[in-house]
Amino acid sequence: MPFFKYTAVSKEGKEITDIEEALSVSHLKTKLSSKGLIPIEITQIEKKESKKLFNFSFRKKDISKEELALLLYEMGVLIEKSVHITNAVEIVAKQTENENLKNKLLTVQTHLKEGLSIAEAFERANIFPKFLVEMIKAGETSGALDKIFLSASQFIEKQEEFKKQIINSLIYPTVVILVGFVAMVVIMIYVVPTITKLYSQFGKELPFATKFVIGLSYFFSKVISIFPLFVVLLIVFRKKIFKEKLIDKVKLRVLFFKNVHLYSIYANWGNTLSLLLKGGLTLDKAVEIANETITNSLIKERFLKVAKEINKGKSLSEVLSKENLLSDSNIQLIKIGEETGELESMLEILARIYKKETEKLINRFMSLLEPAILIILSTFIGFFIFATLLPIFDLTVR
Repeated sequence: MPFFKYTAVSKEGKEITDIEEALSVSHLKTKLSSKGLIPIEITQIEKKESKKLFNFSFRKKDISKEELALLLYEMGVLIEKSVHITNAVEIVAKQTENENLKNKLLTVQTHLKEGLSIAEAFERANIFPKFLVEMIKAGETSGALDKIFLSASQFIEKQEEFKKQIINSLIYPTVVILVGFVAMVVIMIYVVPTITKLYSQFGKELPFATKFVIGLSYFFSKVISIFPLFVVLLIVFRKKIFKEKLIDKVKLRVLFFKNVHLYSIYANWGNTLSLLLKGGLTLDKAVEIANETITNSLIKERFLKVAKEINKGKSLSEVLSKENLLSDSNIQLIKIGEETGELESMLEILARIYKKETEKLINRFMSLLEPAILIILSTFIGFFIFATLLPIFDLTVR
């Protein structure tokens, strides 16, 4: 973002000269007017000059999903209370602590003053994903912009809540695995070599289990020394090694993860499609946009076929059944929704069903995984300790 040197007059008549960062001259004027300043002269500072003034810079803070949900909620409430859209954007911009988001909102305000539509202004500022921009377009046409913002806020909150549930359920087993791994590394790299030196003084044949652990320790010590290089190479060549389609195939092959991955995709797709239809979009357009939220390229290809068939005039339930997407009972729900004119509600129910199924699978898996991890780690660590101390037990017995 360029820097501008400006001279402005305050309400009290005081002349102020300062340097400010802004997207454009009009953006700077908006920023100054929000501070109660009237610009007299504005000059853009060349890049070299601005670098001298600011020798270090900070990485722009990304806009989090929580901030996005709050922004949508505040916009919805303000519009509902009949606050003009330009003023609503300014109020929200003043309240936000994220400088990146604040600048983007001020850009939106500038675009609105220039005569752009609300959807175009937000699209140019690159704040919302495509499906939200399309919803805002529909909201402008229907006059239900406040409802669009509020329902979108609720949608993002639910998405984040669901994601956090999955992450939280994985924290405990991950910590246990890491602690167990660290314990094994310590035994292999520090404990075993120390005891090996002691055993070399005995001059006696060591048990097979002890030899195995010593050999494993030697191998481990060599591998651990090149491990940082391996990690660096993995990061550098990750795109060549882990191709998107290959990873997506693996996700659909792993027994437990396959269903969790599929159900979470279906839940997200159903929720997004329901939200878009409620926002006033046509089915073909809504399906096209909802497909953009699908994270697996192989599943996305099948849903893109669904969009093409809908454009030809076929029903959603018919095409989903043909492509073997979703379960028969859930396709039946969609069919009922099409026949009764309640497709949005049925899609919402479908999303709720898949969300609950995902939660059930995760809870069931965790109830089996936690004791399994403890048993496996205890067995491994117990074996290493036993094999390491076995020669000492032999000497004690003799």
